[in-house]
This record gives sequence, structure tokens and C-alpha cells, in this order.
Amino acid sequence: MTRADQLKLPASAGTAPAILAFIGLAFVFSWGAGLAGAMIRPDLPLLGSALLTLAGFGPSLAGAATVGVFGGRGALREWIGRCINGGVSWRWLFAAFVVPPALMVCALGVHMALGAEWPSFPAVHHIPLAIANFGLVLLVGGPLGEEFGWRGYLTPALTRRMNWRMASLLIGIVWGVWHLPLFVLAGTVQSQMAIPVFLVNVLAGAVLFGWLFERSGGSLLPALVLHTSLNAWAGLLAIVPTAETQRPYLLVTGLLVLSASALLLTPDRKRARDVHRIE
Repeated sequence: MTRADQLKLPASAGTAPAILAFIGLAFVFSWGAGLAGAMIRPDLPLLGSALLTLAGFGPSLAGAATVGVFGGRGALREWIGRCINGGVSWRWLFAAFVVPPALMVCALGVHMALGAEWPSFPAVHHIPLAIANFGLVLLVGGPLGEEFGWRGYLTPALTRRMNWRMASLLIGIVWGVWHLPLFVLAGTVQSQMAIPVFLVNVLAGAVLFGWLFERSGGSLLPALVLHTSLNAWAGLLAIVPTAETQRPYLLVTGLLVLSASALLLTPDRKRARDVHRIE
């Protein structure tokens, strides 16, 4: 199997009704489980927290359900196998891991140049826990729960109809709106953020994900690494907004917008077409 074959979908799973079903399922599952978890958490904290965690798996579960319902069990098994296929060049995995901290360190450098004090990094004193945090983020911090949906299903479904640029921008809008309930939940990272800045951040990030997905031949593994790296390093490098300052996050968002703009304006290399075509 070539990389160009990795994430093809059956034609029935790439129709407009299937795409709309996926989006509806992702929102209903995530928002429903999240609302239920938030309501019962004061009285049943363990169950409430479990439901809130489960809510983060809405996109991936919706992707699997959509492929299974519209394509059948055989298509679902094949799709899962292609999603977890490990035959991707190491350079894309390496780039996915190092680009986020590189952008964040640049943002911190500008932050310091503007007169701020160098932030403290508690993780320096807990290296084993910091390393373990990457695995925790992968499993329950967003990547595993979302990427099988946004990149594994929705990207190849949309790129049947449009180029990766437009698909990435549309996914960025849906992805950003999907996060909105987190802004009203106490204790979430988003509760410290300005909604417009977050939406711009996600939109720019979606372009980065879409470009990486396209260049890596439709592989889901770099997307999982990139998502993990973004979320984990943001905490370790003190990029997450706080009541004291949001400037590091604003600077990272600005760098993401510049990077996304450059990727959108850069012509594609000549390469095999129909990387994500739907059969």
C-alpha cells in the first residue's frame, strides 16, 4: 500500500450527507457528554470528569461511526488500519514535534524583549513527569480523541471537493466552534482565553495541520504528533494564558498566522494527485 492510498474513503462516506452527519455527531456527542459531565461533576466528581474526558473523543468517534454507517464494517476496518499505518517518513514526525516548541520559544524571546521577566518552568524539576505528560496529552488531551475525525475523516472527505487550503480553513472554523463550550467551564485552559484570539489560533493551526497532512501523503501519525506537541509544550513552556498575562499566547498566535499565511500562498510541489481521493 502506498502513502497515497492510506486514507482513501469509500465514496458513500464522502458524500455531503455523510459529511453533515459526521459534523452533527461530533457536536452532539461532545457537547452532550460535556454538558452532562459539567452538570453532575459537583455531586459525582469522578463520573463527571470521566464524561468530560469522553466528550473530547467526539470527533474521532464520529469519524469512525460515519465511515462504518456509510461504508460498512469492511470499510471501517480498512480505514482504521490505514489511519494507524506507521509507514511515514521520520522527517514529518520530527517536524511535527519540533515546530511547536520552536514557535513558542520565538514567542517567549519576543516576550522577554518587550520587558517581561523570563517565566519559571516547574517542569524542569520534574523531567520524568514532563515526559510522561506527552503520553497523557496524546491519550486524553485532544489528539487521539480528535484527529481521527478532523484529519482522518473530514480532510479526505472535503478534499474530494476542494483543495487542501480551503478544506483546512473550513475544518478550522468547525474545529474552533466545536471548542466553544470549554470557555464556560471552570478550570479549562480556554476559560482564560479570549474567544476571538482562540478562534484565530485554531484556524491558523488547521492550515498547519492540513499542510502537514498533505505533504506527508495523507498520514495521520504526523497530525497526532503535532497535536500532542502543541498541547504539551504550551503547558511546559508557560504559553497558556493566565490572569497575569496573555502575551505569550498572543505572540504564538501571531506566529501561527504568519506561518499559515505563508503556507497558503506557497505553490504546491508537483506530486501525485488524488492523495486523499474517495473511491
